[in-house]
Amino acid sequence: MTDWLDRLVELETEINYRTPPPPGEPEFYHRTGRRPLLISAPHGAAHTRAGRIKDEEDYTAGMAFLLAELTGAHALAAVALSSTDPNWAADAPYKFRLAELVRRHRIRFVLDLHGAAAYRDFGIAIGTLHGRSCPPGVILQVLHGHGFGEEATWLSRLDVDETFPGTGADGQETITRFCAETLHVKAAQLEVNAYLRVVRRRPLAAERNPFDGEPEHIRRTVAALADLVEQLIRTRWSFPPGTGIPRQPPA
Repeated sequence: MTDWLDRLVELETEINYRTPPPPGEPEFYHRTGRRPLLISAPHGAAHTRAGRIKDEEDYTAGMAFLLAELTGAHALAAVALSSTDPNWAADAPYKFRLAELVRRHRIRFVLDLHGAAAYRDFGIAIGTLHGRSCPPGVILQVLHGHGFGEEATWLSRLDVDETFPGTGADGQETITRFCAETLHVKAAQLEVNAYLRVVRRRPLAAERNPFDGEPEHIRRTVAALADLVEQLIRTRWSFPPGTGIPRQPPA
């Protein structure tokens, strides 16, 4: 069996951080799954906000694809330079593709992965719009079982709806907000510290300083997130009356 770290590196090498896609090709890629959960990584490659290119959150796309392989979930991730910011702009093409996939595959939960800087004082930050996009209890239960906790220190610490609650800034429509308020699908944002996801920084990365994550912490994170996907799929979620199949976002 291929080591998870080796496979994560292999998957990440397919991401073109700052290269636009070929003409006619999308900036993102969908890995088809067989189960009603989608793992999203909208910042897997660099993206554009207010005319300025913002750096990729490396290894979030690779992590999304690896988790999809391990669990049978769907994955949608940015794989080339985006002309928009999918986690900001309401009219980002990524969001319309996400909405299409949610409807077509009857997705019941979207797990949106992001990358936090290595200096952050947490391992994983959970954003649920302060409980409005999903109750955080299921997520906490699974992550607690893998040694993460609100009272733990640094790479084992969970930040719950504080630093990155998923609500966004003024004028921002996050993926989590879009899923909860427009698609009526349960969702959560996870910000993963660089030490828990970056096996070794690629030469093409925006951050030029060499960086290696913590191998055992990365393996633990992969195991925890794979277990989380399994539990989220098994959970019987309640939805607002009359929502049914998620509706199409406004044109």
